[in-house]
Amino acid sequence: MYCAEHLVQLHLPTAADAIAARDARIQVISFADLPRLQGWVPYFRTYFVEPHYAKLNLPVPNDVFARTHFLADPELTAYHAYGLGRNSLLRVYGTRILWQYLRWFIQRKPVRRPNQDTLQRGGNFVINHAGLLTLAHTGRDQTERPSVGAIIAALG
Repeated sequence: MYCAEHLVQLHLPTAADAIAARDARIQVISFADLPRLQGWVPYFRTYFVEPHYAKLNLPVPNDVFARTHFLADPELTAYHAYGLGRNSLLRVYGTRILWQYLRWFIQRKPVRRPNQDTLQRGGNFVINHAGLLTLAHTGRDQTERPSVGAIIAALG
């Protein structure tokens, strides 16, 4: 899950409040199996969410993930339904991704060795309360994500 930094932004107070005000939910759909995803969630909280809250001098709410559902999709059902394919090796481990890993290393965030299909392409999708797809974004690589503002706006 290379979009960790982006996912953190959706869990910071301003975005979390905007999501809650719209009675919306975040669904993180991972191609990891359930045990790996269950291991990743505390890692994500410890090494990504908590440091961002610390920078803001705020305590992390106990219910920081209350509006987030983490779903395991190792059969890639959702990925195929949304037309997400695979990236090339160069896109997955290109300059921007290697730079991200270097920043994490400098920040003393552990960089986990991949044990899943790292070429699987990710995306961001917003489905409103009426069931309409209001945002569909598949980036060039894992670092290219829509802004938090665009996601909030797509909630309507």
